[in-house]
Amino acid sequence: MRVKKKDGRVQDFNPEKIKLSLEKVSDEIEKPFTGSDLINLTKSIEKTIKNNYEDLVSTDEIRKIVLDKLIKFGFTDIARAYDEFNKKFENSDNK
Repeated sequence: MRVKKKDGRVQDFNPEKIKLSLEKVSDEIEKPFTGSDLINLTKSIEKTIKNNYEDLVSTDEIRKIVLDKLIKFGFTDIARAYDEFNKKFENSDNK
């Protein structure tokens, strides 16, 4: 599985990057995940990606899946913060 970045680069899919970004966002809003919540969430995200994309997935698609899973798991505050973080990151890339 490969990931197509916004700038066109392609990298190997690494679920650890998703896990780390979720940890960072949840810590920033002072609502850290429990270890089991983070593991279950990351596994669910990874499974959805692997079931829906054979070889290549974009970072935008990954972001949508992460947001969807955060909401489905009941982490709406973290979903909102994750979305805001990504929007800020996108805006800084476009300058």
